[in-house]
Amino acid sequence: MSRIELKEWSKSKIKDHVFELIIPIIITYVLNSLTLGGSYDFHDGFKVFSGAKVGLLFYFVQVGFAYYMLKFVNGKPCELKDLFHFSNDFVRDFLTNLLQTVFIVLWFLLLIVPGIIKSIGYSMVPIVLADSKYKDLGFMDILKKSEEIMNGHKYDFFILTISFIGWHILAIFTLGLLELWILPYQNTACYKFLNDVKKEYENSNS
Repeated sequence: MSRIELKEWSKSKIKDHVFELIIPIIITYVLNSLTLGGSYDFHDGFKVFSGAKVGLLFYFVQVGFAYYMLKFVNGKPCELKDLFHFSNDFVRDFLTNLLQTVFIVLWFLLLIVPGIIKSIGYSMVPIVLADSKYKDLGFMDILKKSEEIMNGHKYDFFILTISFIGWHILAIFTLGLLELWILPYQNTACYKFLNDVKKEYENSNS
């Protein structure tokens, strides 16, 4: 599916489901943006940290959000409780994200571009954590698996991500109200992309 086809599919998919998506997006954003100097991006594509990230404590909600979005793009019923589905895996989720955060920060300290590439390579982390097939993977293995799945797809995901910049600029002129549609649209497109990449990887390695 091309980027244009993917975005058209996402627009059609979120029709009549915007409210169903915006609530979990807001909950996830609030819990994951509890930081002391830092920033957060919904689909986990890019993260830049300038201080201690208190939101690390709530990373299981990001994993739950990935679980929620994967169910949505695959046409399965979604519930708000899905966001907290992985609360019992708090230690695993926390330590994985802590390690991920440390590596991203170190790469950004070296150079911006390698840091961005590393961030994109880790885009699959919450999805891997949300998949029971990978429940036995250790922290480092989860990060390696994410990069392995994203190999050859990082550029396309980057282009997909920045293709929404125009929409976010347009939202400024609506006092941010347009974001209530943009965020479900963007997250659906990004998770559809990641879901398809993961399926392609698993089919080729089965």
